[in-house]
Amino acid sequence: MPKIVDHDERRRELARAALDVISRSGLEAATIRAVAEESGWSTGVLKHYYVDKDELLHESLREMERANLARFDAAQQQPTGLDAITAIVAAIRRAEPRETRLWIAFTSRACVDPAIASMMRHAIEVWVARWAALVVRGQHDGSIRPDIDPARVAREIHALVNGLRLREQFRPAHPSPEWPAFPGDPVLLDSLRAR
Repeated sequence: MPKIVDHDERRRELARAALDVISRSGLEAATIRAVAEESGWSTGVLKHYYVDKDELLHESLREMERANLARFDAAQQQPTGLDAITAIVAAIRRAEPRETRLWIAFTSRACVDPAIASMMRHAIEVWVARWAALVVRGQHDGSIRPDIDPARVAREIHALVNGLRLREQFRPAHPSPEWPAFPGDPVLLDSLRAR
């Protein structure tokens, strides 16, 4: 009896292998051969699923975004909108440095690759819309001040998260008093709290 192959899962497996290569060695290192080696499959298998490196990179970025959006889905279980926002920010701050390296690599690639740039713009729109929905939820449940503009705050939260990612990526190995670790919630989140 022939083995049934889940082609969507195989494509995702190969995209995750590409992300492993990118996080370790950079975007340019994610050749078809390197990704095949990382995944344990042949280059022929990779070429069956991806026409070229660009198509593989596009799917890898989609795979990265699926993982990121899973945080939003998990945060929906939090009792309030503010708790959900705080949980997502905390999860991003606890994430492995690998995620930030991937984000930086794709951001850099977006400067010269219109397809990646379009995907990144769409991802930002989705993130900001989800942040805004959580702010509105918090306003409805009383955990977030009712006098703030959800769209504006959503953009600020998104900028905060990106800034935290960069800061953590380039933070000195031994922080000094001039470069302290964040002990608790960032001030922006505290300013949202309903009094």
